[in-house]
Amino acid sequence: MSVVSYSFLAFLFVSVFIYYIVPGKIQWGVLLLASLAFYGYAGIPYLILVITEALAVYVISRAMQKNLDRQDELLVQADRKTARKIKNEMKEGRKRYLVAALVILIGILAVFKGTGFVVENINRVLLHLKKEPLTAVHIIAPLGISFYTFMMISYLMDLYRGKISAQKNFLKYLTYVLYFPHVTQGPIARYEETASQMFTPHKFDYDVLTKGLWLMLWGFFKKLVIADRLSVFVTEVFGNSVNYRGPIFFIAAVLYSIQIYCDFSGCMDIVCGVSECFGIRLADNFIRPYFSQTLPEFWRRWHASLGAFFREYVFYPVSTSEVFLKLNTRARNRFGNTWGRNIASCLPILCVWILTGIWHGCSWNYIGWGLFHGCLICMSTLFEQPLAALTAKLKIRTDSVVWMIFRMLRTFFLCVIGRIIFIGNGIRNSLWMLKSCIVDMGYRYHLVEDFPLNQRQWTVLALSCLILFGVSLAQELRMKQKKEGTIRDWLAERNLVFRWIVLLTGIMFILIFGVYGSGIGVKFIYEQF
Repeated sequence: MSVVSYSFLAFLFVSVFIYYIVPGKIQWGVLLLASLAFYGYAGIPYLILVITEALAVYVISRAMQKNLDRQDELLVQADRKTARKIKNEMKEGRKRYLVAALVILIGILAVFKGTGFVVENINRVLLHLKKEPLTAVHIIAPLGISFYTFMMISYLMDLYRGKISAQKNFLKYLTYVLYFPHVTQGPIARYEETASQMFTPHKFDYDVLTKGLWLMLWGFFKKLVIADRLSVFVTEVFGNSVNYRGPIFFIAAVLYSIQIYCDFSGCMDIVCGVSECFGIRLADNFIRPYFSQTLPEFWRRWHASLGAFFREYVFYPVSTSEVFLKLNTRARNRFGNTWGRNIASCLPILCVWILTGIWHGCSWNYIGWGLFHGCLICMSTLFEQPLAALTAKLKIRTDSVVWMIFRMLRTFFLCVIGRIIFIGNGIRNSLWMLKSCIVDMGYRYHLVEDFPLNQRQWTVLALSCLILFGVSLAQELRMKQKKEGTIRDWLAERNLVFRWIVLLTGIMFILIFGVYGSGIGVKFIYEQF
């Protein structure tokens, strides 16, 4: 059930209506039933799978909680030395439970996401050796498997570290896992941030509901008017790349960067708006990333919950591991404190980015894309101080608007190169397109005559992108000036007539210029991840 379908809007209306008429103490039950219906609509076998995974995690989490409770009992009368010993012993016990759960979760994820990739590469080797290839395997992954798996992992990791207490009620835990606004494409919600909101009674609040609907409308605009319209051009170029040459690939990658942003952030706006209708606020997943001045900043703003997951559960554990600490010591002894520390820090960075690439899918394109960004971020770490010294020597005003715009454009340019690696039909095709952008500069195409979009469509896109830029810039300036609230809060303070004019204009703009209808709408890009 797509969140941009009429059936979803009807489903949402019924769910919200029932949610606010039932007693507050059972409102979470309405969320559970709605989530079961939403996920079951995608396929009952997949629903059974996710419930089974959740049950396994629930059982293991209860065992881990017993371990924590026992630890607290033992620590009551223990001195400092004994307490340290007790904590280490009990932590080892929890680690066994944690490893068992991770094997189950990551194993299931690997089977669905990686089996076809492994078989494909084995067949390449077998064909090279002139032996009979294996039967090709194509497994359709369950809806949102990457997202709900990472949510379960974060829950277990936080429990292992003693940051949270295990949920005693399995049905409540299942509500957290299956919560339908975020189960398909995120954000990857932390248990401690969402559980307290899910299981707390909410009274109907007109202002809260209105703000949720405003956010949904903004998401529909980004998805239906911009992303789906750009999809026509982007799909034509990259889907038929053998028919094109030259800078058209760079132009298509620029537009693809806008498309994927509007597609994914549009979905986030819709699902966050839906969640706000229930009085539950999900974390911001996109914080205007194209205003970023560096790649690390870009990835803190783009898919923020995924970046936070890898930073906390991969980067920090790797960087504090025994192997890394030994490597860090050797690097410092050989290259000095500054360079040694920076060189050693590249290992966890590369680990994070290889895993980020694999998370998107088992494909050499995604792995190459991850390595590309990982290497760039490593280089920025290694050369941060020399570049700062060069900037000072050249007397460049780093606080000037021109310098900030240059850094934004530089960061965007690097991301566009990464998009070509990401979207190519195989890593060789991506590298060929990058090469063609440089060596085939003489090729020219007419955007109206040579592609499906006509003059009217390009005009709508230009106008829509200007609206998007204007609203995003206003929100960015509010953040820089440390003003509280969002554009929605600003709108809520305006008079009723102005609000209705903006609302009706937005609705009419989407109805007239949106790309929708049976067989026309484009699926969300991140559904495949």
